Amino acid sequence: MADAYEINSSTETGIPVYQRDSFIQYEGIFERAHNAVVSDNKSRQIERELESSDTETRDTVEDEIGIRRLERCYSSESLSSDSSIIDNFLDTMGQIEIVLEYQSHESRLIITLVQAKDLRPVEETIGAMDTYVKLFLLPDDEPRVQSKVFRKSLNPVYNERFVLEVPQRELEHRALQLGVYFYDKYSRHEAIGEAEMKLGDVDLIPGPFSTWLNLVDVNDKPQDLGDVMFSLSYLPTAERLTVVVVKARNLKWLEDKKAADPFVKVYLLQNGKKVSKKKTVVKRDDKCPIYNEAMIFSVPSSVLQTITIRVTVTEHTPGGKNHSIGHVLVGPHSTGSSLTHWNQMMTSLRKPVAMWHTLRKY
Repeated sequence: MADAYEINSSTETGIPVYQRDSFIQYEGIFERAHNAVVSDNKSRQIERELESSDTETRDTVEDEIGIRRLERCYSSESLSSDSSIIDNFLDTMGQIEIVLEYQSHESRLIITLVQAKDLRPVEETIGAMDTYVKLFLLPDDEPRVQSKVFRKSLNPVYNERFVLEVPQRELEHRALQLGVYFYDKYSRHEAIGEAEMKLGDVDLIPGPFSTWLNLVDVNDKPQDLGDVMFSLSYLPTAERLTVVVVKARNLKWLEDKKAADPFVKVYLLQNGKKVSKKKTVVKRDDKCPIYNEAMIFSVPSSVLQTITIRVTVTEHTPGGKNHSIGHVLVGPHSTGSSLTHWNQMMTSLRKPVAMWHTLRKY
């Protein structure tokens, strides 16, 4: 059985070729998510047996306690880089799946490069192509490691694990960058796309956790508009979706103004149409505002998979017409880490899952 789940390590400076199409089995990686679902099923069974008029009260209390605690999620990863979050309106160069784990006692960062999918062929190729991945630990300019070449596929399965020595005190100042390259034996290798993740925003302990990142064109990176952090939680018995807008950072004012007053609007979309809207208070002249405000929406479980949450950071204008700085879309039909955030909410019912998201214009 062990042979069916092979992990290949690569520390070579050359580019070896790898063609096997096997998947990694991550021992215990989804154990907590499974336990959360089982626990919730048991809770629901008990509540049905004890169903009484105070059901709504108990859910409300539990919701408020969860909001106040703002517990860290099991596997919240950085969504704060240019390429970590791209909503489903933005064209991407593909997606890449990784698993991260940090062993603090040995100062080891373990990166498992699982696979990529839906890679966009470069102009010189038609259809399938040969690819490999370089891993950078920013701000270092040189790649730390690189994968083997995977032949003739737009959905390569790399299945490689890399171990990097990174002192824990350096994690908050480091970012992981993954670049996917087209391999051509007779010409210069061409970058297909890249993704970044700030390790300082990652809840590495405990771990490991898995996430998909969207790849963006290296020549078409988005503007740095700032980041927003919010948590999601869903109470199935009360059919209540809670969005807690925690804070924002490094906001870029429109038209290069020196000062502005930001606030956050949260929209609930169903099949692309706005069905509800809530907003935070306005923070005066603050590029890193802290809100800690909860928005509660009534969402029947039967329609949960048809909704999308849109979080928009906006400049308040005294004249009445406010201007959007940027937004984020999270839902069951999102891509990359936006989808990861949604899925973690669904597998951690009743527990708030908090993440950073990079603001997008489109």
